Amino acid sequence: MAALQKMDLEELLKEFEKRLQEQKERHDGGNYWIGTGGTSPFGHGGYNPSGILVGGPGGMRSAVRIAEARYFRNYRSDITLDIRQLKVALKQLRKLNRIGLEEELDLDRTIDATCKNAGELEFKWKRPRKNTVKLLLIMDAGGSMEPFADLCSQLFSAANSLSHFRSFKYYYFHNCPYDVLYPDIQQHKGIPIEKLLKALEPDYRVIFVGDACMAPSELMDRYGDIYFHGYQKMSGYERLKQFRSHFSHVVWLNPERSVLRSYPTVQIIARMFPMFDLTIDGLNAAVKKLSTRQ
Repeated sequence: MAALQKMDLEELLKEFEKRLQEQKERHDGGNYWIGTGGTSPFGHGGYNPSGILVGGPGGMRSAVRIAEARYFRNYRSDITLDIRQLKVALKQLRKLNRIGLEEELDLDRTIDATCKNAGELEFKWKRPRKNTVKLLLIMDAGGSMEPFADLCSQLFSAANSLSHFRSFKYYYFHNCPYDVLYPDIQQHKGIPIEKLLKALEPDYRVIFVGDACMAPSELMDRYGDIYFHGYQKMSGYERLKQFRSHFSHVVWLNPERSVLRSYPTVQIIARMFPMFDLTIDGLNAAVKKLSTRQ
């Protein structure tokens, strides 16, 4: 891998157009033509540190561009099967405080006041105990996350069905947050991150969900995923640093448990945020981290 030539996006596009004009038939393996396998930067199922994915699955999930229309879908919120343990884990985030109007009967004080009042009833009231935790769920969708769509839908269903959070918000991104996050990624309806950070208090508990696996340029360069997002004001890496600076509690849940966990972009993000497996044990550990005083 280290010996393979790395090309930037402009070089890749020029070479891709050149291959399209030259190639007349299907090709498998090799290091030049558009095909399957091999080390060519064009095609699918092969190995190259950067390239353009053409149909089929990627080999190293490091493609700079995908030469086809991308389709995204929101995670389902109506799944009820096998999410009980996820709910139990998320409920550990509860931080109960007495807030609001005094509308809950305080039985002990009522008895005490009644006794002091010679048996004549005197009711005492107190503020109800409510969970004051605010949760922000930010999820990667599409592309390399498709194999984990059902697992992510279960997590989303569990979080979305818990009504005891003081506030619960969720957004989507693809590969890495850039200039916008999406409340509905299917419709490409985005909200500028600057606007979100101004609106959301720093005490939100933030959970990122994603495999963190992408072309290094998509994380570190300003143009990032130019095909889907266009040109950005800053790189995905800089955006993630903004989240780390703004919020006091941030963790990352990673559904990918293969050798790709050692991929460069995964390692970079794992140094920015505590990263846990998207499993019951991993979620419990992440919730414990979110519950500790920072």
